[in-house]
Amino acid sequence: MEREPVVGECVFITRNLGDHGARVGDRFLVCRVDDSDSTIKGIPAGMTTTADYWIPWADIEPVTFGWEFVRQHLPDDLVRLLSACEGIETIALNRQIKQAIFESLPDRRERVTEALESIDLETL
Repeated sequence: MEREPVVGECVFITRNLGDHGARVGDRFLVCRVDDSDSTIKGIPAGMTTTADYWIPWADIEPVTFGWEFVRQHLPDDLVRLLSACEGIETIALNRQIKQAIFESLPDRRERVTEALESIDLETL
C-alpha cells in the first residue's frame, strides 16, 4: 500500500511477504495501525475478533468499489441496467429513462389520474 492505512478501512491481502498468516485475497477491516513498523492489525471478514498477527502495509491494498469494479465483476446485463441509473449508491433511474418508461405506457394519463384520486395530495 502506498499510503498509511486508516482505521475502519477495508483492505485485502495482495501478498504474504511478511509471513503473517493471512491468505492472499483475505479481507480485513483495519482496527489498529502501527506507524513504527508500518503494519496493521485487522478484523478478518466475517469475524468479530481481531487477527492475532500484524500485517505489513506492503502486503495490503485498499478495497475499492467503484464503477470499474462493477464493470469487471457483474454480469453484462446488470452492468447495462446500472448504467441507466444516476449513481450506483442510491440506484435511481435517470430522468430520461423514467420519462421513456412513462411515455411508453398506453394508459399513463388514466394511471396518473387514478393515483392522484387515491392519495391525499396535502401529505406530499
